[in-house]
This record gives sequence, C-alpha cells and structure tokens, in this order.
Amino acid sequence: MSAEAALASGGLRALPGGVASVPRYGARREPLGDPTPLACTVAKAALEISLGGNGLERLVRWIASDVQESLAAQCSGARRAGGHGAIASIDRARVCRVSHRAAEVSIVATVRNRPVAIAMRLEDVHGHWLATVIDIV
Repeated sequence: MSAEAALASGGLRALPGGVASVPRYGARREPLGDPTPLACTVAKAALEISLGGNGLERLVRWIASDVQESLAAQCSGARRAGGHGAIASIDRARVCRVSHRAAEVSIVATVRNRPVAIAMRLEDVHGHWLATVIDIV
C-alpha cells in the first residue's frame, strides 16, 4: 500500500512537509461507546449458561479467561444437578463509568419468575469491551 493510499484510508497522519507518520503506540484513544447493550447480552447469556445452558463458546470474545472458566464450572455443576438451562430476561441495567477505560454494570434479570442480580465489570482491552468480572447472585 502506498503512503497516499494509507493517508486516504485514515491509517496514517500527514505531517508538515507531506511526510506520513504511523500513530504512536500508547496514543490516547477516544473512550468506547455505551456498554449497556453488550452488558445486557453478556449477562443474559452468562445467566443461562450458569443454569446449565449451552453457548459458552459465543461469549469467548467478550469475557476474560478466568470468567470463562468460572462459567464453565457453574454450568458443569448445574448440569450434574439436573439443570438444562432456562430462558432469562433482562429487566433493567444501570451502567456506571468508573474511568475512561472501565465501567461497572448492575443488572436485574428474571428467570422462572424469580429476580436475579448480576454485577459486571467491563474494561477497554485493545479497543473493545471485555467483561473481567461477572457475579451472579
């Protein structure tokens, strides 16, 4: 790719004199957008998985590896106890930005007409939200 094409695509910045530069490592980025839709989707799937449902593979991109291991253990325990999963619904969610790169979310869900509280921490990792903590109460 030529320097002109890279400039046109937005990958490089033009410096005075027509020289192109690559964005610096660690340069400040704009904060990520509202994490509420992602938090609700991840919370619903995590709750259903913790009750013995399928679908842990679809969350791998959005949850940290230790959270994935914890959900897998909860799913395994629920299945040994006879659980086959349940359909959850999200009633409400509240997001609190604790910094430019982190947000904490409290979610109220319903499973089988019973309320369930979910607490989640999302962090900006390499330009996308990653759930680093999910607590289901």
